[in-house]
Amino acid sequence: MAGNAAAPGLDADLLRSNAWCGEAASGPVAAGSLHWAARQDLSRPPQPMAPVEVDLDDWAHPLVGWGVVLADRDDVAAADKARGLDAPEPIRALIAARGDARGNAPVFRWRADVKDGRLRRHFADGSAADLSLRGLRGTAVNAVPHYLLIAASPAAVPWRLQYRLQTEAFVGRLDLDAAGLGRYVEALLGGWSGGERDVKKPLVWCVDHGHPDITRLMRKSVAERLRDAFANDAEFTMVGGFRSDADATHTTLLAALGERKPAFVATSSHGATFPLDDPAAMRAQMGALVDVGHAVGDSGALAAAWNPRGAIWYAHACCSAGADAKSSFDGLVGADSSLGRTLAAIAGAGACTAPLPRALLGGANPLGAFIGHVEPTFDWTLRETATGQVTSQHVIDALYGQLHLARRPPVGRAMSVYFRAVAGLLEDYADALEAVGKLEPDALARARAARLVAMDRLAMVVLGDPTVRLPTAA
Repeated sequence: MAGNAAAPGLDADLLRSNAWCGEAASGPVAAGSLHWAARQDLSRPPQPMAPVEVDLDDWAHPLVGWGVVLADRDDVAAADKARGLDAPEPIRALIAARGDARGNAPVFRWRADVKDGRLRRHFADGSAADLSLRGLRGTAVNAVPHYLLIAASPAAVPWRLQYRLQTEAFVGRLDLDAAGLGRYVEALLGGWSGGERDVKKPLVWCVDHGHPDITRLMRKSVAERLRDAFANDAEFTMVGGFRSDADATHTTLLAALGERKPAFVATSSHGATFPLDDPAAMRAQMGALVDVGHAVGDSGALAAAWNPRGAIWYAHACCSAGADAKSSFDGLVGADSSLGRTLAAIAGAGACTAPLPRALLGGANPLGAFIGHVEPTFDWTLRETATGQVTSQHVIDALYGQLHLARRPPVGRAMSVYFRAVAGLLEDYADALEAVGKLEPDALARARAARLVAMDRLAMVVLGDPTVRLPTAA
């Protein structure tokens, strides 16, 4: 068949269909129908109807975003508050470096009278908006970024705000003196150049005082599981990378840090919370690692033993990240018990960041991020009392399963798998409270357990910028 001749049995001027309208529906081709195909506006490409997935690791994307949280001040002009001009100079430099024409580094404020996890944003014209993390996300004018850096002490911007924000955002905190803050921001913006991080040689240091001391449970549920995860992964070598039993001394820890130059460190031990009758002395060694001989670690020595530039440290120890002026667990145990007296003494020392992360993050070679606990952490969080089931997998999932993915995610996003389960715990708590109203006999015990575990989990925090990530293996 040549040219445009119709095939046998077909009429080039008649269109037949398989529709039945009492007869087989057909019709003559309309005059001018040759232009029918061109009715679409070909000057614009077709627009997809489905959204494109946004990579949450890309904090610079306008739909992801990075921003700063500061304490609000009534003595600063709105235009200056909008730009963060009252922040310490290194934070202003960080905002300037990460900001662009899209407003990629918005500045938010915490105020005691702004509730429900909202953040206030001031604008140059004097207006302000109280924004929720359940609204728009990113760097638009009325949006909240996914990555938030709290640049303030817990006395100025409370821990409780960080607890709330990290359930829906990727959050870190910097609480350093001016010199330490300058060193940290310079290293962060410099991409941690000059560091010696060996991502293939993680270090796990674990104190075990035997059952029933909680350190035995911490060893079995956290330290050994982390060790095994690394040991079973060909990317890592754990020969000499697990130090426990008689090797869980400060001398051994200092030597292992210098030998392995680890990009990731995990320590499991008690944290110092004494003397109970001397708040200043307690504050000076708050959360310091306690070794197998019950000796208290020296924060300065740990920072000086190696080049921690850009590394990430997880410390499973009481108050390893800091303390709060009011305990979340007040009234949980007898006031005259050792734990009751310890909780009261920790609160008496006031809201603070612990000395160890301050020394590491603000040192000559700043650590990238420190993950630790505010207040004590409990055995109920690691193992269910009713069944004996170990419930620490969320820690392993975050520190190995996410932080060490082949494409390394930022530490703030890696830790989100840990905080995600808080929603389920709070649902358990709500169910138990409803059961209290129905007079179910075990309801109050269920409510107590759910609340304790939820608050314990929320009290793990990231110190350092939440965008820090481990290097990939060479």
